[in-house]
Amino acid sequence: MIAAVLLAAQAATFAPPLDRPLSAVTETGRTDAGVTRRFTNVRRIVFRRTATGYRAEVTIEPGPPATPGEEDLKAMFRAGFARIAGRTVVLHLDAAGRVSAIEEQEAIWKAFLDGIAALAPPGTDDLDRRRAGQIRAILAALAPMPPDRQRATIATLVEPLIAADIAAAGESPPRPIRVPAGSAFGTAQLDGIRVVRRQNGHLIVSVSAAGEVSQRTPAGQATGRVTLETMRRVHPATGLVLESRDSVRTELAGAAPATRLTVTTIHIP
Repeated sequence: MIAAVLLAAQAATFAPPLDRPLSAVTETGRTDAGVTRRFTNVRRIVFRRTATGYRAEVTIEPGPPATPGEEDLKAMFRAGFARIAGRTVVLHLDAAGRVSAIEEQEAIWKAFLDGIAALAPPGTDDLDRRRAGQIRAILAALAPMPPDRQRATIATLVEPLIAADIAAAGESPPRPIRVPAGSAFGTAQLDGIRVVRRQNGHLIVSVSAAGEVSQRTPAGQATGRVTLETMRRVHPATGLVLESRDSVRTELAGAAPATRLTVTTIHIP
């Protein structure tokens, strides 16, 4: 009985504005070797009530095409989702905001893979062949993924914008946490501290983490330090993440630091 009450309370914490478009704007800035690149992604989202939860209609607005030869995994995902720009993706959510099904999932997944495939450079020199081979390797890993993992990937269109669990739990004192962070070495697991505090009527989730990472390269073993800072501003009444900031800094011996800052904001008319 108690468990049922707790589950009902958590479900009620997700209560998005219904039947009107919300705009989620993600801006990413990357600085590497002294060169800064910026990317912007805009999604229009409409939540509608259903008998078992919610229906989220997500439309990605067209943006500049990704550049062939980009190797960053996030760039590949941007290219994959860009292939469905202008198309409305319908996701079914339970009462707590978790994605349970996606309409036309098979067709959306194929378009996503086609977008990544388009990043393979057409050149014939050694660098282009190496990059094309990396794209093929990524596709070979993604193509046979089972439906539940496909759904989890497509669900990133909306799930990072939902934090019903945080809205339900409220404030939390500092505690140790282990988090993944994308870096120049790929994904690293970092040890850090997480805290949730209340500020100006919102819940602010902050994570600070850092760690040493290493990876074997053609030139030998490369080592570096990765620092992660994240912030989520959660609206307690709706369970929506109104603003998120993710900053990753990679420092290598003898090289300029590489940084990536990603900011996502939800605009509610």
